[in-house]
This record gives sequence, C-alpha cells and structure tokens, in this order.
Amino acid sequence: MAESTNPNLSKQMIYSVFVRNHSREGTFAKVEEDLDRIRDLGTDILWLMPIHPTGKVERKGEDGSPYAIADYWKIDPKMGTEEDLKHLVQSAHEKGMKVILDIVFNHTSPDSKMVQEYPEWFYRDEDGKPYPMFREWSDIVDLDFSSKALQEELIRILKHYASIVDGFRCDVASRVPASFWKKARAACDTVKPDLFWLAESCHLPFIKFCRDNGRVGESDSALYEAFDVLYDYDAFPYCEKIFEDGKPMEEWVDALIRQDAELPQNAIKLRYLENHDTDRISQYVKDWPLWKNWTALQFTLKGMPLVYHGQEIRTSHRPDIFTADPIAWKEDDAAADWIRTLAHLHKTLFSAQPVIDYEIDETHPVLRISRDGYAGAFLLAKTEPDALISTNLKDGVWYNLFTGTDFEVADHHMKAADFPVLVQMEDEVKD
Repeated sequence: MAESTNPNLSKQMIYSVFVRNHSREGTFAKVEEDLDRIRDLGTDILWLMPIHPTGKVERKGEDGSPYAIADYWKIDPKMGTEEDLKHLVQSAHEKGMKVILDIVFNHTSPDSKMVQEYPEWFYRDEDGKPYPMFREWSDIVDLDFSSKALQEELIRILKHYASIVDGFRCDVASRVPASFWKKARAACDTVKPDLFWLAESCHLPFIKFCRDNGRVGESDSALYEAFDVLYDYDAFPYCEKIFEDGKPMEEWVDALIRQDAELPQNAIKLRYLENHDTDRISQYVKDWPLWKNWTALQFTLKGMPLVYHGQEIRTSHRPDIFTADPIAWKEDDAAADWIRTLAHLHKTLFSAQPVIDYEIDETHPVLRISRDGYAGAFLLAKTEPDALISTNLKDGVWYNLFTGTDFEVADHHMKAADFPVLVQMEDEVKD
C-alpha cells in the first residue's frame, strides 16, 4: 500500500459507470440524474470509465473503444463538456460521494494527437510506425515510457484532472512503470493530497507475457508502492471457474491465501463479480438464491467491493464498449435492496484490516468465512431449498445478519434456503 493509503478505504464501495451506456442519451447529465439511486445502493466512489474522444483510424465498432483515446485534454462531446463533468462531480460531492476518472496511459488511438505531434513517444516498428504489442489490437498503439518528455506530459494531464475529480482508476497499470506511478502520485499530491488511486493490475500470465516480450510488466507488490487498491486478477480467474464451469473451490481459496501471504501486509484488493472486461455474473448465476449467495460473499471478502452498473438489476447482457449499447434498466428492487443491505453490513460490521479464515465444506459446495468475530457461510452451487446442509454451528435458533431473520440448526444441519448466513460468534443460540 502507498504510504498515505487510508486502511478504511476497504470499507467503502465503488460503483462503475460507462457514461455512453448508462443511458440512451449517454451524457454526464443523465448520470447526474441517477446519482440519488446510485448513492442509495451504498456507493462511496463513482468511477467514470474513459470520458475522452475516441480515435477514428482503425476504430472498432460504430463509436470506438473508450480505451482508444484520441486526445487526453478533451472531453467526448457526446457526453458533454468539462463544465458538465464539473457539475456532475459537484452534485456527487453534495450527496457524499467522490468521483474518479479512468486514466488510460498504456496506449492511445493510432490517430491520437500524441501520435501526430510526438511519434517518438511510442514503440515503433522497423518502418518507424507506432504499433501495439498485440497486432490484433489495431485500434491502439503503445506508449514508450523511456521518454522523459512523455512522462512529464502525462503528469500534466493528471494534475489537470486532479483539480476536478477525487482520484483515478488506472487502466492496465501493470504495463506502465511503477516508478512513473510514484512520480505521478507525488505530483498530484501538490494539487489534491487525498486523491484515491485504483490500479487495474493484470492477470499473472499476461504480466509474464509482457516481460517475456521485453515490455513492462509490474508485479502487484511494485504497484502497491503507488496505489491504494489493486484489481483482483491474481485470484478472481479461479473464482470465475467456479460459477462459470462448476470447478472446485480449492484453487480460488489458495489464491486468496496467497494474497495475504505474498502481498504487502494490509494490501487492499478490489472485489468484484463482474466488470466491463468480464461477462455478467447473471449470465451464469440465474438462480436468485444462488445470486444472493455469491453477492453476499463478494461483500464479506477482505477488500473493497465494486458494483458494475447493471449488476444491481441482475442483467445478464454484457454491454458493448465499441458501439453505444445502453443498459435496459428495469425494476429489481429485491436485488438492489440486497446490495444496499450488504454494503451497509460491510461498512458497519467489518474492520478495515481483518484476520480472515476460509473453510471449504468437503461434502457440499459451501465456503465458510470467519472474520471480525462473525461467521459467514455461502452455498455456491444451485441446491434444492429443502436440502439439508451440514454446518459447524451449534443446534438451535440463530439470527442471520444478512436477512434479519432467524434460522434453525438441527442435528448439525440447516436448510439450503437459509443460505447465505452471517452470525455473530459470541452470541448464544436462542434455544
């Protein structure tokens, strides 16, 4: 963790929005209209995916990827103006939320202002033409951080937006030198000293690939010297194997344990079930009780929870990021209320830096977690509601903090319908 990281960040919740797809209009103003609902979910930090104009050369889709940026200094006019952005930020502040921007410094579009003015700031092929590490990523070209002038320009950009927003989510941060991120954070501290820094740290095989091909591939430990919170891609792929393919839990739990053993002590990980680069959790978890279990587990794990817009209505459609694809908003009060409840419990019951233990049930698809004097149990595969599941809780009636209702343990078993459960361990059973 960076020296100035506040451990209590782990008790907060992030809500991610791609402005283009959040409404049919795709504007800051429409996001602003939705701030009350977003806040009421339990949101502390609103993350806006890239807001800059996209390139036209080699553009993919009708509107282009927001991560193929043409000009860092400009705002996509379809979303609004910089004044509109400032108004959105002000409104969020008035409602008790912070706003962070997506920063994409690994690459630009092939026709970006930087390419046109400073082609020497890019990796170039034998013909002197900027290119990406993966040729199939034809809508971007990679920046070369060996250029001191490039680093100075990017820091100027960051300082400009630091005067407007409350922090940054940094795209593919593992592919940018940690030394740059440390300099950038120090420079931005002179503008706003309490900025929040979130890094998209990458999958471990991808980091190895970058290194093997002579490119930057920073470890999580290196990135924690500059960032407050890192992505969970060192463990989350094993989680995906469970809900996508029904794989056993052992590999995932081992990865979670490795995080506590190998990363800096008290490191904060971002916990998610979906984001704009993954399929929706509801594409695989369609059963309502099972969705409740997975979502409750997300908020019980050590770290900072992320909700991606649309997760709270259990949509299974993964929005297109290349062509405008607005979310088909619908009423799902039960799902939204569940997230709201979990966010509240995460903030009020759990400590910022807990000791956490995991136990896998050998006979049922149940993961048990103990932390902060509480015991949680999560049923992670579809099961008949009346099925009896073994438990290590004493026989009697227990109070489930997740649901605010009682459940019964008899002969060391409980009903599948009672999962997920969260109980306070020092409490005595009611009878």
